[in-house]
Amino acid sequence: MLPSGIGCFAGDLPEEEQKIVWATAYPPAASLFASNAPGVAWRTKPSWYIVAANDHSVHPELDCAAAKRMGATTYEFDSSHVPMLSQPDRVLDVIRTAAKSI
Repeated sequence: MLPSGIGCFAGDLPEEEQKIVWATAYPPAASLFASNAPGVAWRTKPSWYIVAANDHSVHPELDCAAAKRMGATTYEFDSSHVPMLSQPDRVLDVIRTAAKSI
């Protein structure tokens, strides 16, 4: 049986992988959200952004707004919060495209 809530985070992974994610993932420290980094790279450098259309952890509209604010080249995947796990080849394609463009 899957732990409660994992489907919201990684619902497009096979059950065994969801169990591994559940066992190994943890939320970031709350203090992370209270600190400001000096300067932000996306203001002066090109950015790329993957929006996970089936994300139930961060609303896709929030991701779209962040990507738009950044002026990022945006890709939308039919994915949960973890496209790097569920669609690694597509994520690698975005990374390779970004690397080739600069």
